[in-house]
This record gives sequence, structure tokens and C-alpha cells, in this order.
Amino acid sequence: MEKLSKCAIIFILSSVIFTMFITYSNKQNSKNTLDMDQFVNLMKAKSYKFELKDVEKDFLPTTRKRMIIDKEAINIYLYNSNKEVENDAKRIDDGGCEYSDGTKSINVSWTSYPHFYKKGSIIVQYVGKNEKVISDLKDIFGEQFAGYK
Repeated sequence: MEKLSKCAIIFILSSVIFTMFITYSNKQNSKNTLDMDQFVNLMKAKSYKFELKDVEKDFLPTTRKRMIIDKEAINIYLYNSNKEVENDAKRIDDGGCEYSDGTKSINVSWTSYPHFYKKGSIIVQYVGKNEKVISDLKDIFGEQFAGYK
């Protein structure tokens, strides 16, 4: 009987630890998820009024949308997974002015300061100096991974 009790206690403790691990893991994963619709809703919640446009692909080889806020623009690059985002993000240099996939490199001259953010299945690019936009993107995405600092 005593042996059964020790086994039961070990089983219960193992179950509790496993449950805690799964809960923590799910919370961590939810912090790294973001898609186009969620981003749009977060920008609306920050009182932005904007127009969304479909635009042609450019230096990142994926679908691109443009969010136009007054005279400002945020490019939104859409991916199928976080893994694809991470792969493309690694190809953008720290300054945000070069993209290299190992076979070709593209150098870009921006009209202002580039800022690149990533989370979930999107990369966003803002080229400009508007401190409110930069602050709000940082609030949504965390620190930029490339661009002017």
C-alpha cells in the first residue's frame, strides 16, 4: 500500500508539472502569434484610420499589403508561418537596406529611416520618423529587428 501511495504521488506531481509546462508553452506561443487581421485590429484599437491596399511584391518574396495612414505607409508582408518570417528576417541586414538570400542581393535606398518588425506570420516595414507610429509598432511587435535605431 505504501508503494502505491508513492507511485500515486509521483504520478500526480508529474501530471501537475506536465500541465504547467503545456500551459506555459501555449502562453509563450500566443505571444509570438500575429496575423494580418489581428494587426489591423490592433492599429484600429490605437485609433488609426487607414486604407489597406494590395501592392506588388518587392524585395521580400511574398504577398505585400500597404496600410496608408494619412501620408504615412506601412508595408505588411504576409507569410504562411512564423518559420518563413524568421527565414526572411535573417536575410535583411541590420540596417534594413540590404536583402540577401545567398544567391542574390538587393540594396535599397529608402526615402527616410527604415524600421522592420516581425511577429507571428507577418513582417512590417515602416519608412519614416513619426515617433507615434514607431512607438505603436514597438508596442505591438516589440523591438525592431532591422533598420534605423
